[in-house]
Amino acid sequence: MDESPSDHDTQTAVQRATEWGRAQAERAKDRFETMREQVTIIDVGARVYERDKEAGGTLLGSALALRLFLFFMPFVLLVVGLAGVLGGPTDGSATSESAGISGTLREYVDDAFAQSGKTPWLALAIGLVGVGTTGWSLTRAMVLSSALSWRMGGRQRMPVRALGMVIGLIVSGSLSAAIVNRINQATGAAVASLSLVGMTAIYAVFWLLIFQALPRTTTDPGASLPGAAFVGVVLAVLQSVTQFYLPQQVSSSSQLYGQLGVLVAFLGWFFFIGRSVAFACALNAVIYEQVGSVSTLFFALPVIRLIPRRVPAVGRYFALDHEPDGDDDDKDAPAGPGALPEVGLR
Repeated sequence: MDESPSDHDTQTAVQRATEWGRAQAERAKDRFETMREQVTIIDVGARVYERDKEAGGTLLGSALALRLFLFFMPFVLLVVGLAGVLGGPTDGSATSESAGISGTLREYVDDAFAQSGKTPWLALAIGLVGVGTTGWSLTRAMVLSSALSWRMGGRQRMPVRALGMVIGLIVSGSLSAAIVNRINQATGAAVASLSLVGMTAIYAVFWLLIFQALPRTTTDPGASLPGAAFVGVVLAVLQSVTQFYLPQQVSSSSQLYGQLGVLVAFLGWFFFIGRSVAFACALNAVIYEQVGSVSTLFFALPVIRLIPRRVPAVGRYFALDHEPDGDDDDKDAPAGPGALPEVGLR
């Protein structure tokens, strides 16, 4: 069947539009590459995105989110059991209120605190085992994310101290959330908002310690500072949302969707955390390789610059002789797009 003139005109118009779109995309790509060569921050941002994609940041972020969620469940059970063993009968409602727990989850916590007899000891035992096993899996995922971001391969030995750092972070984060919630109840949202600024710094310090315990190509703490600051800001923002917005939403979603709504809400919260941690690993690696470490600027200050000269071990620990790689960033990259090294995530 012969094509009608109108059909031919339509195909021609579609072809021209497709060619025009490809031409515009090529021009945009060329302009972006030119900007990368001229503006350092754009080049670094593009390299962070490429490194995160190369290291499977989305996949590992999802894996971290799931492991964070699985860690949180036995951790709550551990806290409930510990409170029952040490303090005896405890007011579960007051504890839930101070910790900022609401909705269906609060009902579970209140019921757990109301138990007596051998129940606290059973909760404590199950919580300890659960925290140990899920904490090990969570730390393993963090080790893998850091190793891939620093291009060290996927077969890395997991430091035991990293496991302790992860557990310590969650404990301190829970305590800090309870403190901020208490401040919010006593003084109002304005003062609690100011306290979140201090919590950002505290979170950043804890994540700096965690990143120091993960595999990297340098011992310099300054190399872990950008990612630690990024995760600290993300956690502070999430905590502000949790304190001022999420309780009402979780309560309403639990009424509307039941337990499934609460589960989705918490999984979404943990996904943001896991994704930010995976991205922070790539951020640390690229900034250190392309720009250098803040330690170099610190030890360039008057008087302080004398410390590495008199104590060479300080200079070696902070890698003060490190030079940014510049355009050699991709020399050790995998052979093709999306080609990840052999990994082992258990």
